[in-house]
Amino acid sequence: MKSLHRISILYLTFPFILFCLGWLRLSIAIPVVLIILWAIWKLFAQSTNPQSTNLPYPNFQSTLYLLLITGTWLFLSGIGGYTFQNWDHHWRNAVFHDLITYDFPVIYSAPEKGPVQMLVYYVGYWLPAAWVGKLIGWQAANFALFLWTWLGVLLVVFHLARKSEATSPLHRLKWALLLILFSGLDSLGTLLFAGEYPTLFPPIQHLEIWSGNLQYSSFTTQLFWVFNQAVPAWLCVVMCVTLSEAKGLEHNVEDSSLTAKRFVQNDTIGQLIFIWSLCLFFAPLAALGLLPYLAIELFKHTDFKSPFKNLRLDVLLASGIIVLVSFLYFASNTAAQERGLQSIALKDFLVFFLLEGGILWLVLAPLKWRDPRWAVTGLLLAIIPFIQLGSGRDFIMRASIAPLFYLMMMTGEAIFQKSTPRLLLITLYLFLALGSFTPFYEINRSIYRTYEYYFVLDLSQRTQPTSEVVTHLEQPGVPEYEHPGSLVADKIQTLKFMNDKLSKNFIANVRQSFYFRYLSPH
Repeated sequence: MKSLHRISILYLTFPFILFCLGWLRLSIAIPVVLIILWAIWKLFAQSTNPQSTNLPYPNFQSTLYLLLITGTWLFLSGIGGYTFQNWDHHWRNAVFHDLITYDFPVIYSAPEKGPVQMLVYYVGYWLPAAWVGKLIGWQAANFALFLWTWLGVLLVVFHLARKSEATSPLHRLKWALLLILFSGLDSLGTLLFAGEYPTLFPPIQHLEIWSGNLQYSSFTTQLFWVFNQAVPAWLCVVMCVTLSEAKGLEHNVEDSSLTAKRFVQNDTIGQLIFIWSLCLFFAPLAALGLLPYLAIELFKHTDFKSPFKNLRLDVLLASGIIVLVSFLYFASNTAAQERGLQSIALKDFLVFFLLEGGILWLVLAPLKWRDPRWAVTGLLLAIIPFIQLGSGRDFIMRASIAPLFYLMMMTGEAIFQKSTPRLLLITLYLFLALGSFTPFYEINRSIYRTYEYYFVLDLSQRTQPTSEVVTHLEQPGVPEYEHPGSLVADKIQTLKFMNDKLSKNFIANVRQSFYFRYLSPH
């Protein structure tokens, strides 16, 4: 299904093009966009990527079920504001508001002398919907964001289904359910090691925080809290896998000569780097977690006898530009300058590692120990908790997206193939069942608060949006009791006046930055 690959590339590239046109000087933006478009055109015109194989399209019934499952999941995530939004949406809605209200780039103050306060964040994911909001308003923008996210989730599921031995409609539904329900054993951590919060009852609590600042978020939690980083990161990861793992790579060209094979290998290398560069633009921390896997794929596909022959220079140039522009923009925010290693008690680390993926990783060893990606997954899950980047716990939660996704894919391969030993299969299903408590609790919280809002509270108990200027937002307490009387976490109408610690992740003084001095249109 060549169209699947092409749509995915366009889905990831379109926001970056919008970013260039709004955040770069036209004298820079126009040639950059032209280079990106040229690389994509050449990629589509000449690529012999493994997505070109013909696969059966889903029938109407399976498509309807897939749309229903993913659409319900997305509806309950709070994206669009139709159901309960968790605390993180205060910040994501604020970013979305400002992208719609302000000109690009979003600058809050620019005196002749002194600090230039600018929005410096991973804004790319919102840009298509933000343009809709600029044209026809906030409600339309939220609907566009919902549809944009739905498309991204569907692309992820269709790529996942390509990994199955048979890409039947049933396999697409299985992969969708695995994506929704996959998680670490937070329920056991909560039962055995948590303090006063969380507990297993009532079944609407945020089980992810059972280990304090150590957290590997389930994919449902990622969607419900940080969709702007999660969805594009998932898509980049699964595209890298399907590009690399497609069977019969050398046979996708008619010429079976060594030169043709090298062209296919180098074409794959170029595409892998291009996809990773886009991941860096959407979710830099997730891209760091993906980098070791990229190194494995580059090593696998490089012909060391002639590593540079037939290499796609146009794609590499486009990739380099995406990396450079993204880096210079993000580097203008110094919030992440705090780096180092954090100490964790051995007992706390072992408990966290084993329950948050380590046991499942070990169970997969008989099937996957020869796969270097299995070894890298375990290594990353073991070392990520010790790395500190910035003042919060974002690194551990976001850099783990890629290894957790690989762990989920390896688990899916094991349970969906007929050759898996029965005892191993039962063990995997048991761990998946225990892990599913976490996404079920996230979903149940959304259902509970949404039902309460529409059917329990009367109009006098529902809080209305306020135009009150907010300068500080309290850290989240108990998620199920956040912003009572309201579905939407929309307390911060704009980031312009925010001056607390967390706001520094979004707002930066960019006057002395390379980006502002040489790339910004202001």
